[in-house]
Amino acid sequence: MSKFLFFLNSLYLGMGLFFSFYVAPTLFKVLEKADAGKVVEKVFPVYFGVGFLVMLVSTLFGWKLGKAFSLLALLNLTIHGIHKFYVLPTAGQLKLVDYSAFMKWHALSMGLNVIGLVLTLFMIILLAKRV
Repeated sequence: MSKFLFFLNSLYLGMGLFFSFYVAPTLFKVLEKADAGKVVEKVFPVYFGVGFLVMLVSTLFGWKLGKAFSLLALLNLTIHGIHKFYVLPTAGQLKLVDYSAFMKWHALSMGLNVIGLVLTLFMIILLAKRV
């Protein structure tokens, strides 16, 4: 099970780093701001949904791998859940009516994303010791 979780979390971390630090910034450099925003609005729910699913699987199957991994997985699942089901919908609604408030939620979203990726890296480090 540890090899599967190692693969799954590594795949998610790679996807997250690539999208967050290359694809999204490149879209905003190449496209008009509104067009780039439309693209990432379609990608974000899927991206954070995948993260939520990976963390759910890690939480459900990782409890046998020790307390540290289990706590990291549960914390990461909680962060991804808040992000997917609360922060993203709230930011999406605010973007239409109050751009200043949207930007605050956007900053929160970016922060949660980075925290989730760092936690995923720590989970991978713990898993690497078992693989």
